[in-house]
Amino acid sequence: MQRLELSTQADGVLESAAKALLAGGVAIFPTDTVYGIGALPQHSAALERIYKLKDRPLGMPLPLLISDIAQVRTISSFESESLHLLSKAFWPGPLTLVLPDASKPSNSFVAQDGTIAVRSPDHAFIQSLCKLVGPIAATSANLHGEPTPLQISGMPKAFEAVDLMIDGGECSYGAASTILDLSKERIEVLREGPITKDAILSALK
Repeated sequence: MQRLELSTQADGVLESAAKALLAGGVAIFPTDTVYGIGALPQHSAALERIYKLKDRPLGMPLPLLISDIAQVRTISSFESESLHLLSKAFWPGPLTLVLPDASKPSNSFVAQDGTIAVRSPDHAFIQSLCKLVGPIAATSANLHGEPTPLQISGMPKAFEAVDLMIDGGECSYGAASTILDLSKERIEVLREGPITKDAILSALK
C-alpha cells in the first residue's frame, strides 16, 4: 500500500491517485464529510474489493462522487427543476441526491429500482480527481455499521490492503452527508446530515 500526505505534495498526490484508480486500484481519501474508500465504476474487481473490505452487503449500491452537475449527465438522463435548484444551492457540498433513470447501468452503483446516488464534495482534491478520472464509486471508509474515522490514524487494519491511502487531515464536517431522494414524485429525506430539511425547503422555493 502507498500512503501519501495531501498537505505537502498536492500535485503529486493527485497524479498518483488518478494513476491508481485508472489502473483499477482502490483508494482511501479525504472528503468534506468523512473519509471515503473508492474505485472507478468500470473496474468491477476493485468494487468487489471495497465490498469485501467493508463487509458491505452486496445489495447496497455505491454512491458516485462527481466534480459537478455536468458529470451527472454522463450517468443519468434525469432532468428536473429540483435537481437544478438543489445542485445550485448545495453543490459542491454535503448533499447526496438519489436520482432515477441511470443511463449506464452497473450492478455496483445502480440500485435494483434503477436509481443512483450522486454527490459533488466540497473538497478541492476530490473535485480535481473527479475531473481527471470521471465519477468515482465511493462510500465511507469504515467497516459496515461501524463509526467512520475522521482521520487516517483511525482506519481499520483491514484497510491496509488498499492500493493507496491519502492523508488529508481531519474532515471538515465530520459527519455523513444529507441524502435526498428525487426519484419519486414526492421528495424525501433519507438521511439527515449537515444540510437541514429547512435549508432544503428554502432552496426549493
